Amino acid sequence: MLKRKHFNRASILIFALMGCFFAANQNLVNNISVSLGANQTQMGNMISALYFGCVIAVLFFGELAQRKGKRFAAIITAGIVSTGALIITLSNSIPAVTAGFFVYGIGSAGYESCAMALVAEHNGKNANRSLNLTQAVFSVGAVITPILLSLVLKQDEFRPAYAIITCCYLSFALYWLFMRGIGEAQPQEQQQGAAILHLAKSPYMLLYMLVMIIFVGSETAVTYWIGSYFTGQGIGQLGAFALSAYWFASIFGRVLGSLVKTPSLMMPYYFSLAALGCLLLTLLPGAALKIAAVVLVGLAFAPVYGSVAFLAAERFPEASAASLSLVVFSSGVGGMVFQPAISHFLTIGEPRSLYVIITVLSFCAALIMAQMHRLDKKRGANAQ
Repeated sequence: MLKRKHFNRASILIFALMGCFFAANQNLVNNISVSLGANQTQMGNMISALYFGCVIAVLFFGELAQRKGKRFAAIITAGIVSTGALIITLSNSIPAVTAGFFVYGIGSAGYESCAMALVAEHNGKNANRSLNLTQAVFSVGAVITPILLSLVLKQDEFRPAYAIITCCYLSFALYWLFMRGIGEAQPQEQQQGAAILHLAKSPYMLLYMLVMIIFVGSETAVTYWIGSYFTGQGIGQLGAFALSAYWFASIFGRVLGSLVKTPSLMMPYYFSLAALGCLLLTLLPGAALKIAAVVLVGLAFAPVYGSVAFLAAERFPEASAASLSLVVFSSGVGGMVFQPAISHFLTIGEPRSLYVIITVLSFCAALIMAQMHRLDKKRGANAQ
C-alpha cells in the first residue's frame, strides 16, 4: 500500500511535468522560428516530424513493453525523449531541430503509453479514476506553462526550456531504473508474440482506435484553430483567452471524469456534449457566448482520453501495454491526418464550417460508443 501511494504521487508529478512539456512544444515552435528564421512550411514540418515520430514508434515500444516489461520500456523511452530534447537544445539549424523533434516524438509517445499502462496496472479497479486524475494534472501543466514561458523567455529563446526537459526526462529514466517491482515483464507477456498485431484484429480495439482518431482530430481543431475562427468573427484578440478557458475547463472535466465508475456508459454523453458545444460555437452570437461554448467543449472532451485508455486496458488486461500503445498511436494518427486536412480545408472553406464538421464527427463517435456499451450490456446479460 505504501509503495502504491509513493508510485501514485510520483505519477502525479510526472504527468504534471509532461503537461508542461506538451504545452512548451506548442509554444516554443514560434520561438524556434524567430530564433532560426523558419518559414511557415518549416514550422509545419517541425510539428509533423513530432507527430510522425509518435506514430511510427508507439507500436514498437508497445511490443517492447509487452515482452520486456513496462518499467524497462519506460526507461528506454524516457532516455530517447531526453536525447531528442538535447538535440533541439544544441541545434543551430531548422533541419537539426526537425530531427530533434522527430526523436522527441519517438520517445514521448512511447513513454506516455508506458506511463498510462503502469498507472492502469498499478491501480486495478481504481484505474479510471487514476488515469483521469493524471490527465487533470497534465492539463494543469499545460495551462501554466505558456504563462511561465512568457515571463522567463524572450521571443527568440528556446534552448533553456529544452535543457530543462532534457534533465527532467533523464530523471524519469533514473526513477524507473531504481523503481523495481513495478511493471516487470510477466512470463505470459514474454511469450505472447506480436501482441500489437493480435489486438489490431479485434473489432473492439479498432473501434477504440477510430474513436481516438476522431477525438484527437476534433480536439486539435479547437486547440490549434480556435484563434483563426475568432479572428474570422472579428474577435481575434480573445482567441488566446478562449484557448486558456478550454484548458481550464478540461481540468475540471478530468477531475469529474475520475469520479465516474462506468466510463463506457458516460462516453456517448461526453461526445454528445462536445458536439453540442461545437454546434453552439457556430450559432451563438457574441464573444462571451462563444467562449462559453468552448468551455462546454473542453469539459466534455476532457475525460475522453483517459476513459478510452481505461476501457482499452480493461478489455485487454493481458496486453494492457500493447492496447495503450494502440490508443496513443491512434491519437498520433488523428493529429497527423487532421492537421493538414484542416489547413487545406480552410484554404477553400470557412472556419465556421470546420466546427459544423467536428459536430457531426463527435456525434458519430457518440453513436459508436453507445453501440459498444449496448453490446457489452447484452453480453453481460447473456453470460449470467
